[in-house]
Amino acid sequence: MSESVPLPFDDLRRLTGPNLYFAGPGAVLETMVGAPVPTALIEDWKRRIARARAALGWPDGPVTVREHASGASLAFAAPGDMLYTAADVNEWAWLSALAAAGRGIGEPALQPGHPSFVDEDADLRLLCAIAATESLPRLPALQEAARAHGMPLLLDDERLSIGMGSGSLTWDNAALPMPDEVPWQDLHAIPVALVTGSNGKTTTVRLLTAIAIAHGWHTANSCTDGLYLDGALIEGATTPAPAARAACCAIAAPRPRSWKLRAAVCCAAAWRSNAPTWPWSPMSAPTTSANTASTTSTAWPT
Repeated sequence: MSESVPLPFDDLRRLTGPNLYFAGPGAVLETMVGAPVPTALIEDWKRRIARARAALGWPDGPVTVREHASGASLAFAAPGDMLYTAADVNEWAWLSALAAAGRGIGEPALQPGHPSFVDEDADLRLLCAIAATESLPRLPALQEAARAHGMPLLLDDERLSIGMGSGSLTWDNAALPMPDEVPWQDLHAIPVALVTGSNGKTTTVRLLTAIAIAHGWHTANSCTDGLYLDGALIEGATTPAPAARAACCAIAAPRPRSWKLRAAVCCAAAWRSNAPTWPWSPMSAPTTSANTASTTSTAWPT
């Protein structure tokens, strides 16, 4: 029995927001050809990213190569509503560069819907078709309108919400409204603190939550232990990222106006690249830092 051919890359993932490489969404691929990665391969990958962007009509943006002991991280910025396509583009650019250099790229993908990595024109047409099924044409205008109104906008794979708590509305991604169809006067934000660091995140979140509750605010918080509302466990979690996603759902969910959520505190590991995207312009964003954690928040209610 023959041995399986190893993958020509170690990892491929979406970047849903600010990350280690740049301050917006995109995709990153971890090479698996050893270090140092030949300069010719890197330059060919960059050229192919540029050609794919041109074919897709995507704007120019950061293209980052971060070399490390086992290879390199290859990242580029892409529209936030087409990140699965961006991951496909990254894979295509890297494998095509390897194939052009005569290097192995694993077993060929014979099923329909996969690039050949040898016919660039056909591959770019396929990537354009994939992007067309994923794109949300109304999203950029909604993002701009949300920023102009100072409203948080939360986006995941299925839904988009604007505002938080009782002052939020949610739409399916396939049925997004035009900005002038959103009742902005009925929406409001809730201050959110995100705590990141190596150690002490959960402890810091618990302390901030206790302070907020003692002040008389209805408060949601998430940490390694799970999602809490006013100190009561709502949903358990074993890692910060699922808890943070659960907190996003709770914060965005409408509640009776007599029950006004006043604050939210979330524990999120700083290295997670798949953390929720929070593309809004806060009214103010003071930042404090310590040796083990940092806290960023919007303006708190009085």
